[in-house]
Parts: sequence; structure tokens; C-alpha cells
Amino acid sequence: MIFENIKSAPKDPILGLTSEFNNDNNKKKVNLSVGVYQDNNGVTPTFESVLNAEKILLDKNYSKSYKPIDGDQEFLSESIKLVLGDSIYNNNLSFGLNTPGGTGALKLVSEFLVKFSPKSSVWFSNPTWANHRPIFESSGFSTKEYKYLNFEKNNVDFPSMISSINNIPDGDIIVIHGCCHNPTGADLSSDEWTELSKIINKKNIITICDFAYQGLGSGIDEDAEGIRILSKNLDDLFICSSYSKNFGLYSERVGCLIYTNSRNRNTDNLLSQLKKTARTIYSNPPAHGSDIVREILQDDNLRVMWESELKILRERIQTMRISLDSNLKELKCSKDFSYIVNQKGMFSFTGLSEKDVEKLKKDYSIYIVNSGRVNIAGITTNNVHYIAESINKVTSY
Repeated sequence: MIFENIKSAPKDPILGLTSEFNNDNNKKKVNLSVGVYQDNNGVTPTFESVLNAEKILLDKNYSKSYKPIDGDQEFLSESIKLVLGDSIYNNNLSFGLNTPGGTGALKLVSEFLVKFSPKSSVWFSNPTWANHRPIFESSGFSTKEYKYLNFEKNNVDFPSMISSINNIPDGDIIVIHGCCHNPTGADLSSDEWTELSKIINKKNIITICDFAYQGLGSGIDEDAEGIRILSKNLDDLFICSSYSKNFGLYSERVGCLIYTNSRNRNTDNLLSQLKKTARTIYSNPPAHGSDIVREILQDDNLRVMWESELKILRERIQTMRISLDSNLKELKCSKDFSYIVNQKGMFSFTGLSEKDVEKLKKDYSIYIVNSGRVNIAGITTNNVHYIAESINKVTSY
């Protein structure tokens, strides 16, 4: 019997830590591993704009019938404008599909591309989000990595990145982080985005941009700058957008796969094949979360409220970056962590070793993934000094 020979799957590197954290009795314990925003009380809040949108939806008494395979067209139109900007958005050159979260968008484009370019390798930054490789490998792709981070300075090693990408064979696939790079928080500058886009287009590399944190770095439009440069300079671009973080809709699984091109391609054939692929994976997208997003983006008052709430999240994260660095400096920590302040988004690549990470967990009940990536949003005014003290102690040995 096959069932007798099935072995236990390895623990998820992040969710497994959460299980350990939950069983830890230390009252000072801190979980900096899971990628979920928390306020200063350690709570993942529901946006007021989201609650108000839900009340509107309740009053409108929408049907619970299936959405079309590609989703609600008004939601898709608003999503594309949010990502590409009103001035760039062209309905004839772009389309979207509402997906079950950003992960669903990545899986959809992966399953689509493996049909039409099965011999391509998929290239990810070193390091990248832990789930990137499994998503594409489960579709049948071989995966490789291009250089990205200077592990000593914890910033982008752009010359090595470009050199690495120049060696990617034509027709292969590259996955790029649009902003707030996960796990490093180290992003490209405007000039670097422009140079990168020219090289990718010249080499005819199929490009996917993972865009899960719009608005959590420097601002809604500022965070989309790289995406918009790519959309102008590349012949074709896939964008996997998520609303989990910037709308706080984690459990609703709201995402969007956007395709855009600069060559006036007829998009009908491409959309038909993506819809066929979506049909075999999840058939139709979930509706409630995307309805919430649509209501907020279309209602001027809700839009202003949402942008204000998002700004609060963004500024709290940046404040915690500065506070952690300041606390470490006050403790005269032997390791310089000032690069944390310049990183963007929820995550920071701290440069802590696996040995440091293990000691933080064992001795101080601070839970961090082995790579040293921390969720800055898990830091509060109540625990920042304890975290800094603990980091100072483990890095002083």
C-alpha cells in the first residue's frame, strides 16, 4: 500500500517556528518569523476602510454566484491602475486575472509558462522568498539563482546582479521582487531598474515581477516605480500582485496576475490560455476580498481612509527600524546594524548567523528564520529593547 510508505513532509521553515513559539512558556517570547503585520500591541488589525467596505457590500446584497474565471472586471481595472498608474494603464495592452492571493498568481503564471516554455529555467534572486522555488519546481521547472545581495553590507550588489543576469540564457524566466524585497528589504534604485530592464529586454528573458508589498516601503506610487519602468521598457511583463499586506486581507486570499506589453500585441489568445489554466487549478476566484478592494479603490472617501491607514503601517515599520538600530547603538553592539534603517518593507535581512538565530531562540525565546530574516512589524515599543539586548548578547560572544 502506498499509504504505508508515505513519510512526513519537512516542516515549513516559518510555520514550524510558529508552532515552537506557541509552545514556549517564556513571557518575554517574541515571534519575528511570520510575515504578517502587527500593530504596537502585537495584533494584526482589520483596516477601518475594510470594515466600512464590508458594510457597503452587505447593504448591496451581492449574489454569491461564481465570478468569471478571470474575476470581476471593475476589480481588475482598479488593480491594474493601482499597479501601473493611470498614465501608463492601457486597456488594450494589459489585462488581469483575480487569483487566490499573490501565491495563486505565481502558481497560475508558472503553470501557464510550463506549457509553452517547458525547457526554460526559472531564475530567482539569492536569497529569495522561501516559497518561490517550490511553486515553480512543482510545475516541473528547473530553478537557478542570480546574485543579488552583498551579504557583508546587506545591500544590493548591483554589479554582480547584472553580471549574473547577463549570463542567463535567452528565453529563460526571471522572477524579480517589485519592492520591499523579501527576505532582505534591499531594493533597487530608479537608475538600477532602468539598466536592469534594458538588459532583460535585450536578452529576451521572460519576466515575472512578484509585487506583494505595494505601499509598505516608501509609498503607493513610489513602490511601483520599478514595475512601471519595467512595463515601459520590456516587450512583455507578468506582475503577481497581492492585497494581503497592504489591505490586511490575509485570510481573504486576494491577488491579481497582471500581464502588460509594449508591442501592441493582441492579448486575446494569451488571456484565453491563462483562463484555461486557471480553470484547472481553482476554476473561479474567491470574491469577497476582491469586492472589498474594488469598493475601496472606487470610493473616494474609502480610498483616502485606506491610504491613511496604510501610511500608519508604513511609518510604524520605519519607526521600529530606527528604534532597533538606536537601541543597538546605545548598547554599543559590536556589530553595526545601521543598514536596517535603509531597508524597505516588513522584512530585514539582519546578517545574523544560524548560530546567532539558534541562540536567540534557545536562550531568549526570540524566533527568527535561519537566514536571519526578521519581520520588523513584530517589533514593538514594548519589546524592542529586549530584542536589542538579546541580539547584542548573542553577537558579542
